[in-house]
Amino acid sequence: MSRAHLHRKAKNIIDETKNEEQSTTSDPPVLINKELSNDETKGKKLRAKVNLELMKQELKQLEDPPGTSLERMLSINRLKYDFFNIPCEDLAQNLLGKILVRKLENGTILKGKIVETESYLAGIDKASQTYQYKLTPRTLPLYLPSGTIYVYMTYGMYCCVNISCQGEGAAVLIRALEPIEGIDQMTAFRLANSKSKNPQKNSKVLKPHEICNGPSKLCMALQIAREHCKYSIVTWKGMWIEIDTNSTNENIQIVKCPRIGIESAGPEWANKPLRYYIYGNSSVSKRNKKAEAAFTISE
Repeated sequence: MSRAHLHRKAKNIIDETKNEEQSTTSDPPVLINKELSNDETKGKKLRAKVNLELMKQELKQLEDPPGTSLERMLSINRLKYDFFNIPCEDLAQNLLGKILVRKLENGTILKGKIVETESYLAGIDKASQTYQYKLTPRTLPLYLPSGTIYVYMTYGMYCCVNISCQGEGAAVLIRALEPIEGIDQMTAFRLANSKSKNPQKNSKVLKPHEICNGPSKLCMALQIAREHCKYSIVTWKGMWIEIDTNSTNENIQIVKCPRIGIESAGPEWANKPLRYYIYGNSSVSKRNKKAEAAFTISE
């Protein structure tokens, strides 16, 4: 289902409602909450009322752009829409080495280099939440313009952050970061969100590479939650992605291997090399030694 189809569907409902209103102008208004008797409803097919304003709002990204000169200056190096409006597999690899920046409500800045991603191809991808272009209120952000943030929960308690891209329902999962700025604050958030019942684990001192070496860990460390769904990574003042201006390595070595934890999708999709990570980076969630053994650097 395309974005154009979603908007056409909304427009059709609006037009249909207008026609109904015009054809019943001489009739008294009907109360939505009116309780009908059995005699009144017998043999009639009742039609649910559609909240048109709510539907129109659901088809839009949330907006909260930088409002002050300081906020605009902080995000001056953010990547633009065209960077995200490319095929899923390309975006997943292009994101490696870029910097994910999170600005908290109190002004605190947290930064991490993206070192691991996974691509989910939507319609044909049996591991994708939008397989066969499934559309639900939860997955709606994946059908909005490229760069839309989509946060879902796993195991009912952990968040994972994705970025929509070219291709209806397609998205890139950010799996791991290398912490760069605000490390002490990220560590505090991680420990505060620990679900372990073991007091020793909760008091554990995290090493830098352990802070964001997993999709849920980085969401805890950067305070990314479900409420951030539908904001655009291109315009939102609370989070953006920028080029690493301090990097001296222009060419990074990318390992391509199967994604993690999707065995239920079947062997074909479970084994496709749609996970990407920076070779040799210690913040990667899990190394694939088989892929690394066959890994060769192109000259």
